[in-house]
Amino acid sequence: MKKYRKYIKLGIIVLLLVLIAGMVWLFILPSFSSNKYGDRLKEISKHKISDDTISKIKNKAKENDSVMKIDYHKEGRILNFTIKIDSNYGLDQLKGFVDSIVSEIGEDDRNYYDMQFFITCDGESTVYPLIGYKSKNSGSVNYGNVGG
Repeated sequence: MKKYRKYIKLGIIVLLLVLIAGMVWLFILPSFSSNKYGDRLKEISKHKISDDTISKIKNKAKENDSVMKIDYHKEGRILNFTIKIDSNYGLDQLKGFVDSIVSEIGEDDRNYYDMQFFITCDGESTVYPLIGYKSKNSGSVNYGNVGG
């Protein structure tokens, strides 16, 4: 039995190394090859926001003298709009403008994407900055930190 002691120790070490390699392969390596969004984006090709839609939104912003700048960025299933406005622009007017942006996006896409609106102003204000959020399950935009 003493002459097999080396082989038993070697067998245990090899078995432990195989188990450790298996755990690394099962738990660590799959996370590097997967999409960070998982299956949430599998139907995104059916819900493309066209350049024409974004152009309409930006043109609507240009028509409004109080809107100085609007930027758009899509991140997964979230549409982000950064809007810079005149500090004298009223909150009710702003909400109407944001609702007009939402209405430019087709109903099918409104029910697929979440939307975020980051509103800043060019000067001091007691209302701005302001954040608006519309969930894909909601029909309206909700606003946080109203009043500074």
